[in-house]
Formats: sequence, structure tokens, C-alpha cells
Amino acid sequence: MSSVLRIVFEGVIAQVVSVTIGVLAGIGLAYMRGALEELPGMIILVPAFLEMRGNISGTFASRLGTALHVGIVKPYVDFKNQNLKANILGTFTLGIIESIFIAFFTYVLCLAFSFKSMGLFNLVLLMIIAGLLSNIVMIFLTLYSTMYIYRVGLDPDTFMGPYITSVGDVVSIICLFIASYIVIIVGV
Repeated sequence: MSSVLRIVFEGVIAQVVSVTIGVLAGIGLAYMRGALEELPGMIILVPAFLEMRGNISGTFASRLGTALHVGIVKPYVDFKNQNLKANILGTFTLGIIESIFIAFFTYVLCLAFSFKSMGLFNLVLLMIIAGLLSNIVMIFLTLYSTMYIYRVGLDPDTFMGPYITSVGDVVSIICLFIASYIVIIVGV
């Protein structure tokens, strides 16, 4: 198969998978309607959280793909590899920092536009829980998926972006759903 046909073929497959997974994320969001009504202000942070999760995971997959192509990282998980450890730690840290930033920014927007809010503490609690959960799941999904895609002979640079950002939407919705019920139960 020529390189152009291969790129198009892999891209089409990645996009079909991405759109399918995106629809599942939308269904998950529809099931969160009760939590969105119970926790005022949450609707504002959902798009930012989904975008953040996709961007961070997509960047992590891209960095892994490059490291695989260059030979810095081997196509199997080796936690002794300093480059891999640094990427995992950086990805995790960035996810938590951005989650907290989204909580603060959501609170400021609620105040600025006189929207009802669940309060700064609950927003931060919600985002830390959702950020931790989604970070753990997405780091491992991204890591093992990128390695697998590379080992089977597909180009992670073509396939992983659409795939992992869509999977990140589903994982983020599930993690927000879990975090919202924890915040509701804690009831601060």
C-alpha cells in the first residue's frame, strides 16, 4: 500500500472510531443531567474539562509516538525509562493543575455572570476528584494504546490523536459523574 493510501486509511479508521466514541460521550453526558442540575455551575466546567483531558492525553500520545519513532522509548512499558517516567509525571501534574484552574475559573465566571454556583470548595473538590480519576485512567490507556498501535505497525501519530481525545471524553464524563456523586454525598 502506498504511503498516501496508508495515511488516508489509518486516518479514516481513526476518525470513525473517534466519532463513534464521541457519540457515546454525548450519551454519558445526557445521563449526567441530574448531577448537572444538583450541582450549579458544573455545566460551565464540563466543556473545559473535556477539552483539557483530550489535549493533555493527545499531547502525551504525541510525545510517546515521537519517542517510539526516534527510539528513545521501546514499544513496551518500561518504568525505568527516564523519558517515559518524566512524561507520565508531567502529564499527571498538568492534569491536576489544570483541573484546579478550571474550578477557580468556573467560580469566577459564575460570580461575574451572576450564575448560581456550588461554591469554590465544592468546585475544587469536584475537579480534583475528577482530575485524579481521569488522569489515572487516561495515562494508562494512552500509554498502553500508543505502545500497542506502534507494535501492530500503525502510526501512533495518525491514529492516537482522534482516538485518545474521544476516549478521553468518555472517561472524563464517567469521572465527572463519579466525582459529582461524591460531592453530592459529602454535601459541603
